[in-house]
Amino acid sequence: MMFFTYFACEKEEKVELPLVETASVDEIYNTSARIGGRVSDNGGAEITDRGVYWGTSHNPETSGTKLQLGTGLGVFYETLTGLTSGTKYYVKAFATNSLGTSYGNETFFTTQINLPTVITSAVTEYTSTSAKIGGVISDNGGFEITQRGVFWGTEPDPRLKGTRLLMGSGDGEFSQTLTALDRAITYYVRAFATNIKGTAYGEEISFSTEPELPVVFTATVSSITAYSAIVGGNISSGGGADVTERGIFWGTTTDPVTTGTKIIIGTGTGNFVDTLDNLNPGMDYYIVAYAVNSIGTSYGEEKSFRTLGELPAITALDYTELTATSITLNGLVNANDLSTTIHFEYGLTDSYGNSKEASDSPTSENDDTISVNITGLEPGILYHFRIKAENDLGIVYTEDGTFTTVITGITGTVKDIEGNTYQTIGIGYQQWMKENLKSVKFNNGDSIPLTENDSIWAQLTGPGYCWYGNDSTANYYIYGALYNWYAVESGKLCPSGWHVPTNDDITELITYVGNSGVAGGMLKETGTSNWNSPNTGATNEFNFNALAGGKRMPDGIFDFKKVEGNWWTSTGYSTLNANYLNILFNYSNAFQGYTNKKNGMSVRCLKD
Repeated sequence: MMFFTYFACEKEEKVELPLVETASVDEIYNTSARIGGRVSDNGGAEITDRGVYWGTSHNPETSGTKLQLGTGLGVFYETLTGLTSGTKYYVKAFATNSLGTSYGNETFFTTQINLPTVITSAVTEYTSTSAKIGGVISDNGGFEITQRGVFWGTEPDPRLKGTRLLMGSGDGEFSQTLTALDRAITYYVRAFATNIKGTAYGEEISFSTEPELPVVFTATVSSITAYSAIVGGNISSGGGADVTERGIFWGTTTDPVTTGTKIIIGTGTGNFVDTLDNLNPGMDYYIVAYAVNSIGTSYGEEKSFRTLGELPAITALDYTELTATSITLNGLVNANDLSTTIHFEYGLTDSYGNSKEASDSPTSENDDTISVNITGLEPGILYHFRIKAENDLGIVYTEDGTFTTVITGITGTVKDIEGNTYQTIGIGYQQWMKENLKSVKFNNGDSIPLTENDSIWAQLTGPGYCWYGNDSTANYYIYGALYNWYAVESGKLCPSGWHVPTNDDITELITYVGNSGVAGGMLKETGTSNWNSPNTGATNEFNFNALAGGKRMPDGIFDFKKVEGNWWTSTGYSTLNANYLNILFNYSNAFQGYTNKKNGMSVRCLKD
């Protein structure tokens, strides 16, 4: 018998490296993050090790830290702690079987940086003028604290309205004592801390310093008669504590607190009054208000009054309604309840020589304004005046005052070197030509160069004049000549005893007639004969007769006739420009500005 033996030969399975994936990093905070991976295929052999390599450099499997997270297939995660805020980390999952180790893709993440956590500490050790403030940094947010401190002030939200007080850097507690604080004042404080992420703030808290003395004012004595008066005071602040007593000290000598009589007038803040009776007439009395709180007693200023029987009190006020020939003089009179006669004395010297009695004879203890109108004066003259007040006890005078009558409305004439006659008008304290200058000669007889050619005009660096549109016939008698500023600069353009006004002279004119907003209308000739319509605001109230003579540009072009009037001043503005006055047909304004000295513009002369 034969036996056959069969050997079955099982085919050996091929082993490969595992398949592993690096998971996306999540739950990233300033000092922690969750990392992991997934083994999706064991390669035909048991997974004996798996996990993540991590570190702060690429290829953490060679330079970082190995984190083992079990065996077998599937997902694995672990949370890293103790990380550094604001740091970039690299991670790579791995899996190992009998054939070897394989790796997932390398990924990275950056830990967060948080704001610090800061607490405003309770205020301690405070007195009437000092307090200890500070804070605590309980969490630096994962990064160095570079600044810390407190905002403080007397209004809420001291971060915006107060003072920043730095108290170093780093974690933990910090504090500092504020000094030189005011008594009984509420202060607001708020701690802060700064790291690389930014600045965080603690809650706002407040505290109040201890009380101070009350603030008390002695009231002005009122309702004074020969035998009585109302006295009192005002307590504007209790100093942070209850006012338990208030009143006045009064007497017939100074320092009534020590020599006089005390009157208690209630408690609390605010106004308080009482009536002093049985006083003697014609006598001086002294009073001081006082107030008491837990800190002590404070006093108002000492005041005095005199019972009726005094001489009248009188003060000269500003005069009003001044014209060339008249004025209203005003005075403030306190008759102290005695009938008082008021005279206004005036004249060319401080001996006066003239007197006018006021129609009112005040009798009250109040200040009354007394006025008289004086007429028949001469224009442009300096006068002296004073006020005389008389009652049964005697006479009092004010100090000597003066005024000078204006020359507004006073007319006249002046001739230039050529014999041209110009009408003049007084405005305020200035005597102006009512017409634009048309002289073609300087006041020494030298001729002013007539320049009609545009290109020659543009090249002038010395005096020159022209007529608008080179038409003397149409402009000579109405608008006058147009001069460049070099002619003005000569100082010889106006008649002897007259001058081209300075910029300050123009300002004085504008101020007197009203202001720059209305002066143009006040000075312009009315109607539309020499101004375009609507000739806004034109009243010619002061007979200045301003005309829209236009101007000649630096390049020789004529323009703006009947549109605007332009008058030179003698005030240079710069090497190229000088100041001038401008008035427009469609505005009531008067404009002061500067323009090129080569412009041809009108001139009005002003008496020296």
